[in-house]
Amino acid sequence: MSDAIDQNALYPIREVARLTGVNPITLRAWERRYQLIEPVRTESGHRLYSQEHIDFLHETLRLMAEGVPISRIKAVISESPPRAAQVSALVSENDSSQLLEKIRLAASQLQVQVLERQLDRLFADYSLNPMRALLADIEQQLQQQKNHDVALAFWRSTLTRRLQVRLHALYSQQVLPSKRIVIQKAAQTPEYLAKLVALFCFEQGYQPLEFDQSMTLEPLLDAARPFAIQAVLFIDDSVTATTQWTASFKKYAALRTWVFGSDALAELQPPSVNCELRVCSQWFAPLNL
Repeated sequence: MSDAIDQNALYPIREVARLTGVNPITLRAWERRYQLIEPVRTESGHRLYSQEHIDFLHETLRLMAEGVPISRIKAVISESPPRAAQVSALVSENDSSQLLEKIRLAASQLQVQVLERQLDRLFADYSLNPMRALLADIEQQLQQQKNHDVALAFWRSTLTRRLQVRLHALYSQQVLPSKRIVIQKAAQTPEYLAKLVALFCFEQGYQPLEFDQSMTLEPLLDAARPFAIQAVLFIDDSVTATTQWTASFKKYAALRTWVFGSDALAELQPPSVNCELRVCSQWFAPLNL
């Protein structure tokens, strides 16, 4: 970047995070791993970003939502518009299908190290929306093959453990986000989905508090005020626990709540004006408290 840039047109990293929805940890990682953007540095080393950087990040998010891996973004955007569209479609389809097949094969053959490497690539290259779709495809393929119970259990436990490693790093930060969101899942919802949603909460600037299904919703909702809990997010992937969350969220209608589930949620009515029902494609839209 040129030194002639007007300092008044530059934004600190937290303002860029607010404007784009990409948290500072992710921005720094994209800079370090992929040289995605090169911010201006102050004498004290603080990062400053221009409007051009912000526009680039918005385009990055759009392409990632279409399935383009973060490692390919810079090359795709640098192409001319017609060519970029072709590259985007080609990269999205070919890259995703190849990665999906490698992950499926590693899971079906119980290859721990291979699966770990492919998961590293998945987490590095994809944002949460396309990642969620890929995970659903892998689940479906594993369920359709022989000895699927063993392969599916191995896949889910490996994925959950890998996600927990990422969450541990976030929970170990010196300062956690002040706004707390409780995360709980239905009994039939895979554990890794709760971990994925916890990562999403961190990306949105909130502190997730995870609870398993042994803790019912009502005690959590009762404890919201004394524990400074500002919202509750319930994951009902197959929409099997509607009676549970509908009754609870209707009773505690003043608290902000979300239900993440399948497309079957589109046929249901929210139990209160403060409750939002999200189908699969809407899971990782911004959370607003």
